[in-house]
Amino acid sequence: MGKINFLPDFGAPLTVVAVDLVAESFAPTWTKWIDGAMTAGGYLGGYLGFGGDFVKNIGIASLPITARNIYEWARSGIGGTSRRLAFQPAGVSQRVSRIPPTPFEEVGLY
Repeated sequence: MGKINFLPDFGAPLTVVAVDLVAESFAPTWTKWIDGAMTAGGYLGGYLGFGGDFVKNIGIASLPITARNIYEWARSGIGGTSRRLAFQPAGVSQRVSRIPPTPFEEVGLY
C-alpha cells in the first residue's frame, strides 16, 4: 500500500490552485503562461530529479489547466485555421460578378 506524504501529495495541488488564483487576480494576461510554466517546470524538474515529488506533483497538478488552455487556444482559431478552409454551402459564391457593359458605355463626347 502506498504512503501518502502531506507536502508533495496535498501541498503541490494546493500550490497550483493558489498560484493560478493569484495570477488570475493580479496578472490575468499572464495566467496561461504561468500555468504552462508550472506544467513544463514540474515535469522537467521531475525528469531531472530536481525538487523531488513536490516539483513533480506541481507539473502533474497543473497539467489539466494547461491542457484546457491549449484546447481553448486551438478552438479559438489562432491555431492555424484558415478562412479558405471554411465550409461554404454548395452553389453559394462570395464573389461579386461584374455587370456586363452596355453597348454605348465607353462612347464619349469629343
